[in-house]
Amino acid sequence: MTSDRAKGGVGKAEPVAAERRHQTGRAKPEPGAAAHLLKAESTRFDQVKRVIKSLTVALALGAIAFGQTVLDMPSWQATEPGTADWFNALIDEFEAQNPGVEIDFTHDPFAGYNDRMITRFAAGNTPDILHLPAANFMIYAQEEWLAPLDERMAASDSPILDEWTPVQAGCEYQGETYCVIVLGYGYVLGWNQTAFEEVGLSGPPTSSAELIDYARQLTIDRDGDGNIDQYGFVFPTITHAGVETTVSTFLFEADPDGHWVDAEGQLNRDAIKSAWGVLSQLIEEGSVPLGVDNNGKRQYFVEGRAAMMLEGPWIQGNIDSAADGIREGLRVAPTPTQGQIYGGASNVLAIPAGLSPEREDLAWEFIELFSTQEWQANYATIAGQPPARAGVLSDEILAESENMAQYVAAADSARDYIPPGMEEDYTRFRDHVIEASLAVLLQGADPDSVLDQLQGQIDRLR
Repeated sequence: MTSDRAKGGVGKAEPVAAERRHQTGRAKPEPGAAAHLLKAESTRFDQVKRVIKSLTVALALGAIAFGQTVLDMPSWQATEPGTADWFNALIDEFEAQNPGVEIDFTHDPFAGYNDRMITRFAAGNTPDILHLPAANFMIYAQEEWLAPLDERMAASDSPILDEWTPVQAGCEYQGETYCVIVLGYGYVLGWNQTAFEEVGLSGPPTSSAELIDYARQLTIDRDGDGNIDQYGFVFPTITHAGVETTVSTFLFEADPDGHWVDAEGQLNRDAIKSAWGVLSQLIEEGSVPLGVDNNGKRQYFVEGRAAMMLEGPWIQGNIDSAADGIREGLRVAPTPTQGQIYGGASNVLAIPAGLSPEREDLAWEFIELFSTQEWQANYATIAGQPPARAGVLSDEILAESENMAQYVAAADSARDYIPPGMEEDYTRFRDHVIEASLAVLLQGADPDSVLDQLQGQIDRLR
């Protein structure tokens, strides 16, 4: 808009110059008049420039006064099928309710996301609305980087106080609430019914022993060229949080009442070795592709190149995005274990400390809209995820979503992925677990030696 007006300003100067050119053609100037004329033209041009500058400043001030307030909200889910659609619809509604306010919802890849957010907070360059993996929440709470929410929740009689998922307790630090759970979840098994029927399997596995057997049968080289066209099972086999997720699933089968460590911080060595044993056998038998991260895992499944994977309820977006001819055969079932289900809090919303009062108020208004019955129900119908708020799933919603009842059941019976005593250091604990697991699974390291090293790392964390 400023540039258009600037162009108009310059255009108005042109008749003046044309008139001068016409006059100079009509009468020969006196000696020295050319210099005088040039000086007058320069003065007139300077006046035009001052007018343009004044208009530009006025327009800039007007933009500040009447233009958009832009709230920064980065997220690793901004391109995730289903979930991104829900976030974008929620943002559209928020912007419609708040004319002149815009949320800049931008994609920031999950790999390194937390490190980049920490860097921004340390530099004082915080987003306005913080979307965060729940596992990383404690770092921000300990650094006093988040605004407390209790007074706002009490003043608005927020449903977050008494209608929210039980894992909302994970948003508390030293008696204060600093975040709101977006998703509480339990893991499920994704399986390809079409692939199962092709090899004569009637249904999904119900134990790790069946998983190993079924994965072996489902690993197929269709054309005999020596390359596997379909793997039986897929999980991350590079440094990724999904490594800890997968190992924990089978750890919970080996010890339904246990975890990685007990209350004294001692490793659950037998259960860990049992879980490593399940995954080692899958790898040794060639039933699992190697060098795959979590996104690659999902691609294998939705493209029909892997018949099974473990995933949270966000698998629904992946299923919905699969191509015709594949999507129809993709199903979900309970995890193939006979213990606790891996789960807990997936991701949270929070308000950074130190925002201006106006921006903090807007961030809270966004959370309030997110917590309404309408938008919690939309989380089920648009994102395909179980809502954090109780009582919003109608019979109609459950009837329309083939897998929603399974996601809700998994969330209700899930075991929190954070071990006892590791709440404040979970991120570093998880990194050690991933490193130890990959050493055993891919490098053939001795499990007992690795566990000895892991125990020392945990002792230092505590």
